[in-house]
Amino acid sequence: MHLSDQDISLMLRVRDGDEKAFEALVERHKTRVFHLAYRFLSNATEAKDAAQEIFVKIYQARQTYEPTAKFTTWLYTIAKNTCLKALARVHPTVSLDEEIGTGDDKVRRQVADPNMQTPSEQMLQNEEADVVRSAINELPQEQRMAVILSRFDGLSYDEISTVMGCSAKAVKSLLHRARSGLKDRLEKYFRK
Repeated sequence: MHLSDQDISLMLRVRDGDEKAFEALVERHKTRVFHLAYRFLSNATEAKDAAQEIFVKIYQARQTYEPTAKFTTWLYTIAKNTCLKALARVHPTVSLDEEIGTGDDKVRRQVADPNMQTPSEQMLQNEEADVVRSAINELPQEQRMAVILSRFDGLSYDEISTVMGCSAKAVKSLLHRARSGLKDRLEKYFRK
């Protein structure tokens, strides 16, 4: 299907026992996987643990891997399932306000360029981001995952449907309900 995909070529080498190919796959996708996990779990430590677990699962599934879709679709499916299990195991509810990093190296997930904004504009944007984060956090899990995969990871409806195990029509419906719910929650904050 997508045999020209470099990731599929690497995964086929992993399936054949090439450890260097697995290291290359991890290197290519570790940041993407961590960000997905962090956006969903909202905790850097849990996201790191989930990212490790995702790559362990990929390695464990190497013998049965078949390139029936893009590698990233397969990767996101494993990531989604791992994050949902981690969320159910660790937190019945999630906060999207937590900062990434430790000590003095903490940063917000969405930081505006300080060279482009005044301090008051920065503060207003941070407050707005907190409100939006909070509203996304209140969405049901399936809607939240669809929003994260669509908005933050740029997946198409078809890719999201494969990852989430539903039809593209169901993804459209999830995203429509999520947007409607977000609009209702955010309308009072962003009325002009």
